[in-house]
Amino acid sequence: MKNANLLSILLIFLLSCTPDSYKTDILGSWKQVEWTIVESGQAIKQTMDFTFFDNERYEVDYGTEKEVGKYWLTGSDLYTKEDNRVEKKVKIMVLTQDSLVFEMNRAGRLEEVVLIKK
Repeated sequence: MKNANLLSILLIFLLSCTPDSYKTDILGSWKQVEWTIVESGQAIKQTMDFTFFDNERYEVDYGTEKEVGKYWLTGSDLYTKEDNRVEKKVKIMVLTQDSLVFEMNRAGRLEEVVLIKK
């Protein structure tokens, strides 16, 4: 029983850890190349380019407006909190030095965003 508890605690700790590479790989400017509704595959025709800074600040350029705030990573979750707004969370599916794919729930539907490093 004692070993099972220890194993459970260790497993929870490991799953909550953010890979060290995420912290550096996410830094920089990202251009959105694809944004789709997962269920239908329908493309969303809107810009969503990101810049992540090493001071845990971010900026999103939607083309006609910008969003700025702070961000943090927990496991495979990326949290953003626009200045003076509530936090949002997306699930990172892929993050490498040159590509970022995440899924988000927007208005009750799952959407996938694909970005490449500028």
